[in-house]
Amino acid sequence: MQRKKEFITEEIKELINEVARVTASMAYIENAGGQINYFRAMESLLYNYKKLETLVADEEEYTKVELKERSKSIVVFSPSAGGERKTRDEVLEEMEKQRAILYQRTKARFDEVDRVVQLFKDRKEFHVIRMYYFGEDAKGNQREAGAPQYTWEDIASELSEMGLIRDAKSARRWRNKIVNDMAVCLFGKPAAVGVGTYRKKQEE
Repeated sequence: MQRKKEFITEEIKELINEVARVTASMAYIENAGGQINYFRAMESLLYNYKKLETLVADEEEYTKVELKERSKSIVVFSPSAGGERKTRDEVLEEMEKQRAILYQRTKARFDEVDRVVQLFKDRKEFHVIRMYYFGEDAKGNQREAGAPQYTWEDIASELSEMGLIRDAKSARRWRNKIVNDMAVCLFGKPAAVGVGTYRKKQEE
């Protein structure tokens, strides 16, 4: 049982590092001026949606802090605090508070993306999102770890058997449509302008 716990802890640590990059990118998108590729930004969030979901599922595991030390009686000096002495427990408490703040920020980011995902999950095009970004099959079942990513031909084949599409070109068109629509819901007016420009070019 202990061995399983250690595995989960290492997995969570890896997810924290990876998701931190994603949420930082999202914050940049929200505050940056100039041209932003909202389609690519939405894709990045969809690729990492399952990782975000796993990460925020266990707040206790996320906020747990491990402090490596040679002795349990370790005392930490903080020059920035005027030489104040801090015990191991005080240091751990501060680190846990910071991790809790980070968790709340990450959870808020996930909730924003999740609301959009839930809004679109009943659309027929969502099959492509499941297969291309989430690592699921056409019916929404999670595929085995390490399974190769679907190609557009694979996606078209499975969805064709369900009577939904005919070819890979149709699958890509579905992807473009739903990802653009999701980007508009998440990022608002700037993304809507970008999508409008993109669709106009497609029609010309």
